[in-house]
Amino acid sequence: MTKPGRNDPCYCGSGKKYKKCHMPIDQAAEREQRGWKEAGRFLRRDLLKFARDERFAEDFAKALPFYWDSLYDFDNAAEMSPAEALRFFDWFVFDYQPEEAPRLIEIYHAEKRADLSEQQQAVLDGWLTAAPADVYELTGYEGQLLHLRNFMTNETVAVFEPSGRGNVEIGELILTRLVPVQERLEFSADAAYLPAAEITDLADKLAAAQTADSETYPDATHEAFMRRHNHLLVHHALAEAKVQGRPPVARLDPNRPDKKVQTVTRKMKRLRR
Repeated sequence: MTKPGRNDPCYCGSGKKYKKCHMPIDQAAEREQRGWKEAGRFLRRDLLKFARDERFAEDFAKALPFYWDSLYDFDNAAEMSPAEALRFFDWFVFDYQPEEAPRLIEIYHAEKRADLSEQQQAVLDGWLTAAPADVYELTGYEGQLLHLRNFMTNETVAVFEPSGRGNVEIGELILTRLVPVQERLEFSADAAYLPAAEITDLADKLAAAQTADSETYPDATHEAFMRRHNHLLVHHALAEAKVQGRPPVARLDPNRPDKKVQTVTRKMKRLRR
């Protein structure tokens, strides 16, 4: 709906000028919506900053080759592209759990929550219990609203994504984490996707991993399984890129458009020396 001008009749049909009727209500709603958006934006930045703390340098060094199937390690971490670095740190914050210790998001929640605004606290509380990164099929879209189906459980969800579906076609897969912001779901970081030709045997790989996992965790939920094994999604995507003749990661691309090393990973290297 296009809002009327200040002195135009209000859209509600009251006969009053818009500025004397619904304009203050609409402006308050817009301020609140901006507040939620800024809360999410702040937490994404602050969690990244928190993950770079020297306390986590050893975990960073262990987690990096685990996530990237040894295509990145501590020595070449600074060669990750910006998108690769953000995806890794998203997983590192939300899903990586060394030796049953608390996840970084749990540590952040315990140490930082009291210093946040009410909206930031509300968003953080929702993120603390957010599901692990998972794989979803795009089944439909309406502008910025994407309709997704969980590839393993068939659960359907609607997700708000400002850039819309991007290059993803119906039936292709999105590798991402869904987090709540106010009353809607969003991607926690830039999502990766699998084109139709690269889905191949992903279902078989996940089924085999779940069967093996059930021997140790017979009562595990889907979310618990994915928290332990969602790195397999990345490994599958890397393997399929090789099959298709593409460099699986940015550092192996001789024509990569960005040559800038990542300060987030460079700092970790300094801390661990």
